[in-house]
Amino acid sequence: MISWELIFAIIPGIILFLYGIEQFSREFQVAAGEKFRALIQKFTSTPLRGTIAGAIVTALVQSSTATTVITVGLVNAGIISFAASLGIIIGSNIGTTFTTQLIALNLTAFAPVFILAGFLIGIVGGRYRVFGRPVFYFGLVFFSLSMISTIMEPYRFDPQLISLLSFLDNVFLEIAFGFLVTTIFQSSAVTTGLVIVLTQNGLVTPDMAIPILLGANLGTPTTSLLVAWRMNTAAKRAAMAHFLFNFLGVLIFLPILGPFTDLVVDLGGSPGQQVANAHLIFNLSCAGIFLLAIRPFSFLVQRVVPGRDDDIVFLPRFLKKPLPDGAEAAVGMVEKEIVHLLETGGEMLRECNHLLDTPGTSFQRVQQLREYAHYLDDQIADAILEMSGRDLERGDAAYYAVLLRISSHGRVLADEAGDFSDILLQSRERGLEFPPDSILIQKDLLSSCERNVGILRDAFPDMSDKVDAAMRSIDETLRVEITRHYHQHVISLSSGKSTAGSTISRMLFHIQGMAATIREMRKSTRLLRVV
Repeated sequence: MISWELIFAIIPGIILFLYGIEQFSREFQVAAGEKFRALIQKFTSTPLRGTIAGAIVTALVQSSTATTVITVGLVNAGIISFAASLGIIIGSNIGTTFTTQLIALNLTAFAPVFILAGFLIGIVGGRYRVFGRPVFYFGLVFFSLSMISTIMEPYRFDPQLISLLSFLDNVFLEIAFGFLVTTIFQSSAVTTGLVIVLTQNGLVTPDMAIPILLGANLGTPTTSLLVAWRMNTAAKRAAMAHFLFNFLGVLIFLPILGPFTDLVVDLGGSPGQQVANAHLIFNLSCAGIFLLAIRPFSFLVQRVVPGRDDDIVFLPRFLKKPLPDGAEAAVGMVEKEIVHLLETGGEMLRECNHLLDTPGTSFQRVQQLREYAHYLDDQIADAILEMSGRDLERGDAAYYAVLLRISSHGRVLADEAGDFSDILLQSRERGLEFPPDSILIQKDLLSSCERNVGILRDAFPDMSDKVDAAMRSIDETLRVEITRHYHQHVISLSSGKSTAGSTISRMLFHIQGMAATIREMRKSTRLLRVV
């Protein structure tokens, strides 16, 4: 059948188009380096700035999927918050309209120029050689569409093809078709590109094409939803926000689809341009609506994806760049950030305590807190190094050195808690069961460590005799209890009652390490009174 011949003739063109999009996105990220990620991180302070950043990045990489998947990854890693991701997600849909406008403007005719230019840039070399491949694949994207258009030209009036397309005889089938094609190829660019080419060749009318584009929007979030499946709550919410944004946008436009299509047609232009304009107006309108309703939209996403709301975002809470010129203000920021680091350590101890009696709990948060503690320690160290380069008064250098030491101990505490979590995870994977009395004792020991960190956090940078005595008392109790539990565990091992083997000993060793680290932080804080 001619229709099958056409389908198999088009498939290579689609594959080439999809390959070009994927390679262009990858090569652009390589060429841009860290600037690509930095662009997303930098412009997320407000939803509007995030929207602009999302639109720019998507227009550059020609893939809203790439933008949203990267964004979900950044949220999962704590680089940006869930709230900051909303603007990027909204902007990514605007960025996709750039490609459709270029296709509608028949940029396909210039595809060989880009292919040749990219090839020559890559051959000539020099500092711009890295941009050769992105330019080449940019041309390949539009060359593949030109090839598909040439293949379809003879079939414009073919009755069998017209009959095949006539099956899309209602809005819901057209939306389903757009969703299916986008989901299969994991790229809305494939769907929108094909629809505009079909429209330009007279095989599809604008009133058929526009619902297909709406379906393509529904299919776009499938990749980010799959990627976020095993990530943290914030990342899941970012992926769900992408889906709900597109889904609710389609619901908003469905009742007015007829008048909307008439408006687009009345604006004029070729059929392909009309479809591209509809895509642009739809995405701009949805972006405007959701930006105005960003707070209730965020609340809706949090209700749909329940979970903890304390996102870990890799930013210091108190340190600012550049640091204040005044030494007192700068030192005050560092001291507050150390308090923040102590809070992070206390939260890690609390999470480890929770993991002991909750087998189904994710261990990912403990590891993320560990990385965050490393980040805070690095930020504090950088700030102290900067302050050390200034004109120091007598005693300042010693004071800074003690602050640096306390921060380093905060990092060590995080490592000890992280290692404890790793041992617990490995034991669960091996199916080891701990005696109930051992779990209770370890929970009590971790609670004592957390209580000691809390006392230090509340008093820091001061260390009065009363605070020192309270921490010493808890520390002495910890030493006695750890030693006693060691003895009990040895007796259990010798009697064959314990199935956990040396695992409990390793866990006790890390709890002992945590207690010792907190002890050193207490001693160092006391030094701040005399330096």
